[in-house]
Amino acid sequence: MFVNVELIYNNTYKFIQFSYKVPKKYEKKIHVGSIVELMFRNKKYKAVVVDINVKKPNTVNINEIQKVLFRLTDEQFTFLTYLSVSNFLNIGILLSEIFNVEMFKLQNKNNSRSIDQFIQSDIVKNISNKHKNIFITPTLEICNKLSNELIDNEVDLDFYQKTGGKEEINDFLNSNNNFKNIVILSNNFNYFKISNDVEFHFYDTNNISYKLPKLNGINIIELAILKHKIFGGNFKFYNIFPALDMFDSYEHYEEINIKNDITYIYGNNFEECINILKNKFINNKITPYTNSEILKNKLNEYTFTENLNNKETDVYFLFNPKLSFKNTLNSLRLISLIKELQYCEYKDIKLVLISTNDQDLQEMLKLSNISILANNELKERSTYGPDINTKIFSISSDNEIDTEEYKEYLLGPRTVKDSFEYEIRLILSKNINYNKIMDLFSYTHIYNPTKSRNI
Repeated sequence: MFVNVELIYNNTYKFIQFSYKVPKKYEKKIHVGSIVELMFRNKKYKAVVVDINVKKPNTVNINEIQKVLFRLTDEQFTFLTYLSVSNFLNIGILLSEIFNVEMFKLQNKNNSRSIDQFIQSDIVKNISNKHKNIFITPTLEICNKLSNELIDNEVDLDFYQKTGGKEEINDFLNSNNNFKNIVILSNNFNYFKISNDVEFHFYDTNNISYKLPKLNGINIIELAILKHKIFGGNFKFYNIFPALDMFDSYEHYEEINIKNDITYIYGNNFEECINILKNKFINNKITPYTNSEILKNKLNEYTFTENLNNKETDVYFLFNPKLSFKNTLNSLRLISLIKELQYCEYKDIKLVLISTNDQDLQEMLKLSNISILANNELKERSTYGPDINTKIFSISSDNEIDTEEYKEYLLGPRTVKDSFEYEIRLILSKNINYNKIMDLFSYTHIYNPTKSRNI
């Protein structure tokens, strides 16, 4: 009997799987999802079995599995499959880098299953007296800020992270399992078992720091939703508006009331807008910021800051801000705009909206308008992706790629100028062919596929 394995190691070997012989004494004990010990290049490793229907390799010397340690459950293996194919990774590197396999093997399905979203100010009133509460934060700064807010509201905290180091979280895990309320960093979420007596509170889910700096930028919020999809549990997410490539509802959204004064510059065309703008601020010394390269190039008499957060920024120029296309919301753009507006309010940065379409910012953000656009985005995503169940990777190549062997996943090409554009489209389901997708990843990784979040 022969099996294919992936090393639990921080090197994907470009998605290569290795074939090993199974000793007779283990033949009835080995399955897809078994964790084994073996020798690889004269070193002992743990590995995960990913295929048991393997023909004898055409190699003279075939190494044997040395020991079968335990077997991951079907649910555990399915979750790892979903997470790996969602992020152009394999299971071996996931188990090496962000999971403690000895702890992960204890994770089982839960009877309780709830997932809700709230605005961020609701977090204190949502604290459960019947459950343990684990508050997940994206950065150490936000961890400290939320901890102080909870303490100010007379919430007794058993622990919150102050340094973010591994020793800090390990000391807590080794010394205290009987806690009531704790605040941790998101990269430690996987150290805690999902169980019926725990509520997880994910704070500020739109924060970019939920993306891990390695492993293709795995997003802990997406990981958590996929984990909930398989294992259940009690999850609460707090945000200003949900990213609709992960979430499928937005009912908690509260209409944004812009408190800053907004200067509107309307013109029949771009040149007219520029002339009105220059006349409006002719005697004002300002240091503006804008996302618009067109404005920067046209208004070269100003020294623009490189980002909105620059301490010199005192005016934010918005040019024809666009939240939708063909009556379909771009939720990621909406989130970005709301965060920018909130920052401007906090720092008292003036807002100037320059428009050839008579746009009204407050009107754009009305719930009645957002609802129509958001419903269309959800409909579009459920049909074509990307969403929590459908993952899309984009590929651009100077040469045409042979797609025949992977035509159920690899779509294209679409010719754009001198390049060929392709999409890898993967639907997460229990019958997903993990090994075929790993072959696909091995075949296409040289083109540096990028994960798509927008429609």
